[in-house]
Amino acid sequence: MSRFFKSAVGKASLALGAAAGGTIIYLDFIQPKKPAQIATSYKPLKKDYAPPPTREELVSRLTPEKKFDVLIIGGGAVGSGCAVDAATRGLNVCLLEKTDFGSGTSSKSTKMAHGGVRYLEKAIFQLSKAQLDLVIEALNERGNMLRTAPHLCSVLPIMIPVYNYWQVPYFFAGCKMYDWFAGKQNLRNSTIFSKEQAAAIAPMMDVSNLKAACVYHDGSFNDTRMNATLAITAIEHGATVLNYFNVDQLLKDDKGKLYGVKATDLETNKQYELKATSIVNATGPFADNILEMDEDPQGLPPKTPQKPRMVVPSSGVHIVLPEYYCPQNIGLLDPSTADGRVMFFLPWQGKVLAGTTDTPEKFVPENPIPTEHDIQDIINEMQKYLVFPIERTDVLSAWSGIRPLVRDPSTIPKGQEDSGSTEGLVRSHLLIESSSGLVTISGGKWTTYREMAQETIDYVVNHFDFAGKNIKPCQTNELILIGGDDYSKNYSARLIHEYKIPLKLAKHLSHNYGSRSAMILDLYAASDYNKLPITLAANKEFIPSIVEASPENQLSYQSFDEPFTIAELLYSLKYEYPRTPVDFLSRRTRLAFLNAREALSAVDGVVEIMSKELQWDDDTKEKMRKDAVKFIGNMGISPKKFDVEQFTVQ
Repeated sequence: MSRFFKSAVGKASLALGAAAGGTIIYLDFIQPKKPAQIATSYKPLKKDYAPPPTREELVSRLTPEKKFDVLIIGGGAVGSGCAVDAATRGLNVCLLEKTDFGSGTSSKSTKMAHGGVRYLEKAIFQLSKAQLDLVIEALNERGNMLRTAPHLCSVLPIMIPVYNYWQVPYFFAGCKMYDWFAGKQNLRNSTIFSKEQAAAIAPMMDVSNLKAACVYHDGSFNDTRMNATLAITAIEHGATVLNYFNVDQLLKDDKGKLYGVKATDLETNKQYELKATSIVNATGPFADNILEMDEDPQGLPPKTPQKPRMVVPSSGVHIVLPEYYCPQNIGLLDPSTADGRVMFFLPWQGKVLAGTTDTPEKFVPENPIPTEHDIQDIINEMQKYLVFPIERTDVLSAWSGIRPLVRDPSTIPKGQEDSGSTEGLVRSHLLIESSSGLVTISGGKWTTYREMAQETIDYVVNHFDFAGKNIKPCQTNELILIGGDDYSKNYSARLIHEYKIPLKLAKHLSHNYGSRSAMILDLYAASDYNKLPITLAANKEFIPSIVEASPENQLSYQSFDEPFTIAELLYSLKYEYPRTPVDFLSRRTRLAFLNAREALSAVDGVVEIMSKELQWDDDTKEKMRKDAVKFIGNMGISPKKFDVEQFTVQ
């Protein structure tokens, strides 16, 4: 028996060896080799993208006889996502945004495409299926964002410093569960760093009492670049998308059903009456404003502001610090702040983003402003992790955004908005239809914008009559947003190779414009003036015709430290619909969010260039200048005081 067994083992070993050898011979010598990647990935840069319709051409579509299939109020993440979803299904779409795309909450996020590790912890300890469903939903949508906008989204490792030995397995188990629930959408496996490894990666971190660091992976993205990309993608698929259009009134028939809106073009003050089969309220934290109009028999807004019933608002503040406050390629997570919040310290756009606070609000402010207390709160929390003191003057920018937690407004009677009742409160998003036919979507977060949009348009398609129109199923799971086509992770190297530009500029353009970067660089190469930083656009040395350039526009090394050029502004004006200096400085680029002082010094130059392109008169120029200075001056540059009239820093 023993001899037979040995013989069988020997034969099996020979067979396995022969199979292994044959496999190696096949793979190394017989199987055809794949072509070199340069043949498939190094295509000629595409430079012939057609410009979208002008704003005037879009406005010309608003004729009395036209009836849209879907009219969307609100141009934030969800509103723009709804426009893309509906347009790609073959529906005739109109979107109206009161200010600019992503000007509210959608521009003031933590810039993370994530499932939410804190929700996972609550799901486990509270045995909450709703919280777990929220995590799984967001993890799936995180993968979608990375796939459909590869130029705007990237994988970011996040390190959790651990200061007690017993917490090491606790946090690591949580990270591994996060990986597990992501399933096939998992980005990379979580791991543990020793104290020495963590110190080498993050030399600015105080490791005196550090025991280890757990590392998991999430997504990082540029929120308003994503928002603008969604709006332009919708236009590319036939939607009529307009910023600076205010909805004045909801129009109802004699049965109280909605059939359209009255809206005013805030640039010309001309009012339009628009008809639509369905109307979607996607105004985020301002959803209650439209719901109040819907409750009025005439569809008019209330004469006095009402407390929100659907949205339970809270403000969250973020600050931006220089790049040396955090490792360049890995973020830090504080899992338990003094008041129980989670705080992130993340590399973003070449700087460090830190936040956020959580302050309840009774009303939703139009433009929330960060308080000095909130800024100091974040500084104090971050100081626990650093080996050097954080200087208040190092805060480059700060902003406040409204985080909408939503509840079913039908559960909150009028006058009891502050009752403290949590009945009907949901942690995810909420989709409702009123008796008039108004469909409202609110809540959620950036990561789940696409699924929220799909759910909304699915509902619209199933509950409204589009007269037998052939409507496609949802397309956005596979749709590549503009700039993502022909994009590869080596795109910045390709730009350097062709245009001989600095790495910082190449990365900035490729990571924000993707495959459309070459069009900006063609403008960049066209003249030396176009190569200038926008902070020097109004400098008298470069434009002699400008008699009184701002004293802030002086030639300095700092002026060339930010990669925002005049070429980028010229491209934006042609392709991305900025209508004010703030649109460009805060949302098409992120200069105001990254470095408010530099953004202030760019205001005059941006006003000069935009005034020529958009044909502003002197009064409009001065108003735009003052509005920009006021907006940027409130972005955390305190304690310095700004004289808006003279544009001087005292």
